[in-house]
Formats: sequence, structure tokens, C-alpha cells
Amino acid sequence: MVTLDQFHKADRGAHNYYLEKGIVDSRPDHILNLIHYEDAASLLVAILKKKIRKQIFLGCDNHPLSRQEMMDLVNRSGKFSKKFDKFNVTDGPLGKRLNNTRTRQEVGWEPQYPSFAHFLASM
Repeated sequence: MVTLDQFHKADRGAHNYYLEKGIVDSRPDHILNLIHYEDAASLLVAILKKKIRKQIFLGCDNHPLSRQEMMDLVNRSGKFSKKFDKFNVTDGPLGKRLNNTRTRQEVGWEPQYPSFAHFLASM
């Protein structure tokens, strides 16, 4: 079993949704654990090739970000025609910071995009 969290690529993901909305009814400090679509696919292929069974693996980039941190990176990147405005809620769950070091070691896998910031820089 593989647990994958927030997916992203240039034209899909939470960052695109937030850009479209402009003002989002969510708390800015909620933690997101991201993984690029291609990295999620390569992780699944690596697990299948190893023929590992009856284990739970976690897919993420090991660089959790708050919603606000992610959107600050997007706004500063200059890669999008729109600018994000703000999050306007101060209550609700904060989320968890996930780490998949065990998955990486057991599977022998590393992501092509080691962080959301790296992904933006490569666009």
C-alpha cells in the first residue's frame, strides 16, 4: 500500500486552485506534504519492481510547506500570470509534517523534484 499526499505539476495542484480562487477560505499555516505527479509514478514503479508486499509506503518530497509558504513561492517565481491574494481563515486543523525517509531507504528511490521550490525553479 502506498499513501500519497498532495500532487502537483505545472498546471495541476493546490497552487493552481489557490491562484484561480485568489482569496481562499482556509488557514494559511496548514501544512501540505507535496509530491510531483512524475515522482509519485516513479515511486510506484520502484515499489512494483522490488515486489515488496504487505508494507505501507509514504510518497512525499520531505519538504512540508504551509499553504502560505507554497503560495509565496508561487508568487515570487514569476512563472504564473496570476498572483495569489490571501487565505482568510484562522481556525481549523494544521495538518502534519510527513517524512518518507524509511520509504526512500527501503525502496531505493529519490524524487526528481526534491521540493516544491526545486520544481518551480525547473519550470
